Amino acid sequence: MLQFESVSKTYRNGFTALEAISLRIDPGERVAIVGSSGCGKSTLLRLAAGLTFPSSGRVLVYGKPVIRPEPRVGFLFQEPRLMPWLSVDDNVAFGLRGPARQRRDLVRSALLRVGLSNCGDYYPKQLSGGMAQRVAIARALASAPRLILLDEPFSALDAIRRAELQDHFLQLWESDQLSTLIVTHDVEEAIVLADRILVMQPHPGRIIEELLVDLPLDDRRESPAFEGLKKRLIHSLRQADHRSASAIHPSAATLSASALQG
Repeated sequence: MLQFESVSKTYRNGFTALEAISLRIDPGERVAIVGSSGCGKSTLLRLAAGLTFPSSGRVLVYGKPVIRPEPRVGFLFQEPRLMPWLSVDDNVAFGLRGPARQRRDLVRSALLRVGLSNCGDYYPKQLSGGMAQRVAIARALASAPRLILLDEPFSALDAIRRAELQDHFLQLWESDQLSTLIVTHDVEEAIVLADRILVMQPHPGRIIEELLVDLPLDDRRESPAFEGLKKRLIHSLRQADHRSASAIHPSAATLSASALQG
């Protein structure tokens, strides 16, 4: 479905965002990427979406190198990015191809699935934050993708709305078995939404650990093992930051370790 083969990305200013990234996402699998700011999480998503290209290595979707945005890959951004001058119907339809009747049917079906079937004539200014993000999900689903890329999709919402949309997204995943790759700073969100969690270390961005999420899907937050996995993941993130700091400032890291021992 999606594969990174020893992918590195260095920008023109010499900054290396990613180094030797190898990963594979199989059909129906949900994978989360976590790591501190600057570790290359969003760059990784942009590579998968065909919005930028690797300096070395290959990114493959359906076994073919990604050379442009792939219609069968949906992208859900941190902000809904709705066009304020278009209605909800037209926002969801934006980018769809085919006869007008077919596009209308796709839009109607997508809005029904996110619980907004009666809101097609609304404009973005009439929507709450949660409703706007549901429209963005509908837009991502309207083209019937098999892979969805999510970049901090619920971070702008309050805790209650965020949990509601997380649960709603899981229901959509169960019905369609979509492959998903989600980038998030939220440790709990990663555990709720993913089968596997990949921990990244910055400077340059590398995958340093993989954690499997073996918890019941229906209500992971209430699982007795949830807190244990959360603590393990936080510890892994702290270790990643410490390794990165040691690589950049080895003398300072040594001094810090000596101080802790003393």
